[in-house]
Amino acid sequence: MKTEKALSDLTSFQRALTDHVGWLQNWYQAVLYQGDIPDPTASACPFSKWQSGLEADSLSKYEVFETVRTEHSHMHSMACRFTERAASGHPITTSDFETLMTTSLSFGAAAQTLEREVWKTIATLDPLTGLSNRQLMQTQLLRERDRAIRERKSLCIALADIDFFKKINDTYGHSMGDTVLREVSDVFSMLLRPYDFVYRYGGEEFLFCLPGTNPETAVMALDRIREAVAKRAIYDSNGTLVKVTVTIGVAAINADISVEDCIVLADKALYSGKNAGRNCVKLFNE
Repeated sequence: MKTEKALSDLTSFQRALTDHVGWLQNWYQAVLYQGDIPDPTASACPFSKWQSGLEADSLSKYEVFETVRTEHSHMHSMACRFTERAASGHPITTSDFETLMTTSLSFGAAAQTLEREVWKTIATLDPLTGLSNRQLMQTQLLRERDRAIRERKSLCIALADIDFFKKINDTYGHSMGDTVLREVSDVFSMLLRPYDFVYRYGGEEFLFCLPGTNPETAVMALDRIREAVAKRAIYDSNGTLVKVTVTIGVAAINADISVEDCIVLADKALYSGKNAGRNCVKLFNE
């Protein structure tokens, strides 16, 4: 998820919550004072319209999103029952309103939890590329190492560096450098498996975590990514094609190697690739 997209979707979510509160207040006052009662069905609520839009897609991956949706639907089901009761001349009891308010509070609590989860995600994203940053990286790498050792599975870490990135900045400007970082990041994200990870490690460097992958398979997979970057058509503002390649170093983790040591080994393999002419994938070898 890109940072800008996450912030935009979060803003639309907050706006939908505000609209929902407005609908609930209008409905409550109309029922209480026997006024013109708004349509109580969920489909008439602005929040439901938000749920059916594209802005909700990125938030639906959070587990608490289903709770938000369920509590909202439950609230409207009760509102429909109470509206029918009021229309037939039957009083709505204090207990009825208390039940509705309890559901409303549950909905609000779930919505706040969702907001916190989104903010937590935003805090772990690199704002330029949308990739995870180093804040999240260390926790995930330690978790994957422990899992690999526990389940006796392979795990590889790789460091990728954009070749001659300083020259790109000096020749085309830092704005073009930012474009290159975003384009390369997009290639990485598209070609990795769903359970692989890639992080903006710093500057023009990226770190890959490839669970369940032995060194030979990791080299093959990363070489496909290297080729895709080299084939990516990236142009400057004048329509000039900017040649971009990456060099990648790979190392395997095992019970005798810490995450930090494995990164060092991947870095050694990376510089071996740089010395070999760049635009290649090198596996660390003693």
